[in-house]
Amino acid sequence: MNQSKRYTITAALPYTNGPVHIGHLAGVYVPADIYTRYLRLKQKDVIYICGSDEHGVPITLRAKKEGVTPQQIVDKYHAIIKKSFQEFGISFDNYSRTSAEIHHKTASEFFKKLYDDGKFIEETSEQFYDKEENQFLADRFIIGTCPKCGFEESYGDQCESCGTSHNATDLIKPKSAITGNTPSLKETKHWYLPLDKYETWLREWIVVGHKNDWKPNVLGQVKSWLDDGLRPRAVTRDLDWGIPVPVKDAEGKVLYVWFDAPIGYISSTKEWAKRENKNWEPYWKDKDTKLIHFIGKDNIVFHAIIFPAMLKAEGSYI
Repeated sequence: MNQSKRYTITAALPYTNGPVHIGHLAGVYVPADIYTRYLRLKQKDVIYICGSDEHGVPITLRAKKEGVTPQQIVDKYHAIIKKSFQEFGISFDNYSRTSAEIHHKTASEFFKKLYDDGKFIEETSEQFYDKEENQFLADRFIIGTCPKCGFEESYGDQCESCGTSHNATDLIKPKSAITGNTPSLKETKHWYLPLDKYETWLREWIVVGHKNDWKPNVLGQVKSWLDDGLRPRAVTRDLDWGIPVPVKDAEGKVLYVWFDAPIGYISSTKEWAKRENKNWEPYWKDKDTKLIHFIGKDNIVFHAIIFPAMLKAEGSYI
């Protein structure tokens, strides 16, 4: 690692529907902070980047429950989280947020580049719809029985009991998390990132090229995804809270939070560079830069499979 010219250190973006706790600090932010301080002491060119993850369904659910807007929820928790980090002495070079204008612009441009380059698959499929609420139900708005382990409170995208990822339509006895009603199926159009196209490259990069650099649980989880065969994954959602999909015929659709959140590292770097009057690009696009993510166990697949595939598809990033 000492051969690198510069280092971009990221810490997983905390989700703004609640405060951070000591487990978050111990698991992600303190280790990243120690490593960054060590590099600074060695006079290395290093930036330590983070920010609040402010889109997605859990925030809209909490807002609904509290009778406020999603913006009010994220404003409240962003302030609490940022203050906690400051009081604990976490030395971020920049702490941003994904509701910031610079992030909306960066994520929109990233999507548009992939869209213009023909990197997405456009597909119309049937998704669950709550007639009473007059809205499509995102994965976290659907609860049902897991088809693998039989857990009765499984989400539409993942079972919290056995950890299996699945589609909402795989659930047994699905119901709307908003009204408790049995949802109907309705057609909707979405854009998918064909992860299968990057499977060979990812396997080479993870399992062959960097086999000894990973923690065993990371390698194990990533390898099981690769062995299972990667599939196209939707990058858009029917929701009114988030970054609007920047193409025509996409009204009422936003970028899926897992797609927009990691781009938050890039937009936070841009925000830092603007303030410091520096060029952000070498920190993300120079082959002599080492990009190091400090993450929690629930972030593994996003940082080791999905985000690398996104960066590879865009073409100009390390």
